[in-house]
Amino acid sequence: MFARKPVTLIVAACIGAGSANLVAQGLEEVVVTAQKREQTLQDAPISIAAFNADTLEQKGVSSIDDLGTSVPNVKITRSPSNTSAATIAIRGSATINPAITWEPTVGIYLDGVFIGKNVGGIFDIAELERVEMLRGPQGTLYGKNTVGGAVNLITTRPTGELGGKLRLGAGNHDLRTVYGTIDLPALELGGAGEIMAKLTASVRKRDGLYDNVNDPFGNPLANPVMIDEFNNLDNQVGRYDILWDMTDRFSLRYTWDYSDLDLAPSKNQLTFLDPNDFAGINALLAPYVTGDNENRDSVSLDQAKFERSKSISQSLFADYDAGTWGALGDVTLRYIGNTRKLSWDDDIDIDGSPVNLFTSARFIDYDQVSHELQMIGTTDRTNYVLGLYYFEEESDVFNPISFFGAFGAPTNNNRYGFDNDSFAVFGQVDWRPAAAVFQDRLTLTLGVRWTEETKDTYIDHPNDVDAMGNPAPFSGQAEETFNDVSPTFVAAWDASDNVNLYGKVAKGWKSGGFNGEAPFEAAFTTPYDAEEILSYELGIKSRWLDNRLQVNGAWFYNDSTDMQMSIFVAGSSAASIVQNAGEATIQGFEVELVALPMPDLELSASYGYLDTSYGEFIENGVDVKDQKDFPYAPQNSAAFSAEYSIAAGSWGDLTARLDYEFVDRHVPYIEPSQNATSEVKPYSLFNGRVTLANVPVGNGQSMKFALWGKNLLDKEYRINTIPFGIWTASYYGDPRTYGVEATYEF
Repeated sequence: MFARKPVTLIVAACIGAGSANLVAQGLEEVVVTAQKREQTLQDAPISIAAFNADTLEQKGVSSIDDLGTSVPNVKITRSPSNTSAATIAIRGSATINPAITWEPTVGIYLDGVFIGKNVGGIFDIAELERVEMLRGPQGTLYGKNTVGGAVNLITTRPTGELGGKLRLGAGNHDLRTVYGTIDLPALELGGAGEIMAKLTASVRKRDGLYDNVNDPFGNPLANPVMIDEFNNLDNQVGRYDILWDMTDRFSLRYTWDYSDLDLAPSKNQLTFLDPNDFAGINALLAPYVTGDNENRDSVSLDQAKFERSKSISQSLFADYDAGTWGALGDVTLRYIGNTRKLSWDDDIDIDGSPVNLFTSARFIDYDQVSHELQMIGTTDRTNYVLGLYYFEEESDVFNPISFFGAFGAPTNNNRYGFDNDSFAVFGQVDWRPAAAVFQDRLTLTLGVRWTEETKDTYIDHPNDVDAMGNPAPFSGQAEETFNDVSPTFVAAWDASDNVNLYGKVAKGWKSGGFNGEAPFEAAFTTPYDAEEILSYELGIKSRWLDNRLQVNGAWFYNDSTDMQMSIFVAGSSAASIVQNAGEATIQGFEVELVALPMPDLELSASYGYLDTSYGEFIENGVDVKDQKDFPYAPQNSAAFSAEYSIAAGSWGDLTARLDYEFVDRHVPYIEPSQNATSEVKPYSLFNGRVTLANVPVGNGQSMKFALWGKNLLDKEYRINTIPFGIWTASYYGDPRTYGVEATYEF
């Protein structure tokens, strides 16, 4: 109930202010390409939130987790124990295990290229034009299918005109940032067209947000710490983008993206230890225990070492305007090819103490290759997309784990990996019936996707032991092929020039696979089933009050079958098991408003509601649906922002923005026993920014200065945990950070 009252007041304020202040200026049109062609946000019959470059700058977005609570029914956070692995939940669908063998429930796309894994999914993005977040199953327009939704990252293309910017920044915790981009003049090639290029680089460095100190409590088993800080930044990003317009009809674009993160691990600390259990262990750990929302400035973790993420992505885009093909209309042929290499390593201390109780490391080498062909056409009555898609990925993981190393237990030198491939044929057509009764207001959309995915996975546990401490090594290799046909149907009706209604039915599918973190052989060789979602959605896109109030909303009902659930098992191998929840229902709605009560003031408000339940959850032959929790599904989420701009005369243009974001109580696991010590309590955040732009510096040049702050009230809030039964390791959102920026544009 907490979130509903503020949103109700916000909506009333927006409408009331809009009615009382009649102005000629209207809201800006936001252009999106979520349906493979340019449309305004209001014309696209899908549930989508979009942020353009100006909004991303005002919100201080450097990577996707900066938008983690900005969109209703969308939550993006760092995975437990890591800084650069993403956990993304849209409408209650999430992949909660960051292991690289899992398929992501929500797809991340960079210029249309699918990023295969959530590990390494949080990275600095060099040059963003906009971000689009699509809610609901995707697949009939996208190369790779996802059941929860998609996050589209669209970069700025070269312009062919000399220009650029240089931005320097500084902040607390010794934050230092340097960002530079330059557009080079077009190079004329005579009859071979022209080449344009854009170069971008970014460096962000910051001391740790928390200190790592030697044991302050005189524990006889304590070890000296290996690093002196947690949650630092040492990020380097580079990109070059080359666009060759060979003719008026044919162009090639090549992009090279480089990301290098060399970090200390995320800080964790002990919470909610039960003093009545395992008294001996408690005596060792009790001094380090805090309440669940008490975020300590310093901890003592003896085995924490590093987290490193390095990726190189190369993409080739070819577009050919094939002209008019008879009844097929105007046709464009498009190719998207990509190779991406990821090296991701960590060596972390998860027990929350200076005693060597549990340490884990992962050394991951991952490669992906994708090829996509699209045929995009337009006739008087139709828009359509036809596509072929091939995706291949390989990975090898070395995963040494030590449990109770302080007592002489050996390290488990586990390995796993895979060689997977996916092939798909997809298409979607929009048809506007010519019958006069429809007055060109009705659009019917039909899409279908056929997918075949093969999973070939191996595992090797050379020195496992059983519950009695006896050697129990195992290894194995398993292969399975999964197939699916997924349709989509949409009916959209333009009730007026400013009110669009739509209804959508779509099937989402995520293939099954094999568990690389299995604790024993049978848990590995038995594949988990594919997951399906049948999604129903009704939506409205509307503008009112002379284009000064925008009201968009959607209601949805998702019927899920065999939802894939990972259950963390704290033991000698600290592994996981995988179960399929037989049936689940996720329903709710989201409402998003933007108002322009005065020419210089823009207000926005959004609210999302989720209601989740299991219809069937079979465990050991028994239906335990009433004994399971639904992870990463806060019932209420809300956001509000106010942005005021005013001309400051010869000083330039002044903009002030305040963002408020709220996330309701939710849990990160399906087991109530684990959530008893892992529940994430409701929290709200305030972020702000003041910008003075277009400050003249002579010769027609200008500068921009900004003062920004995040988590302005220094809220202490937990974002996720790793539960070990006798103790829980908790991870927290960042404390208050703030800084200044100066940007020179030419």
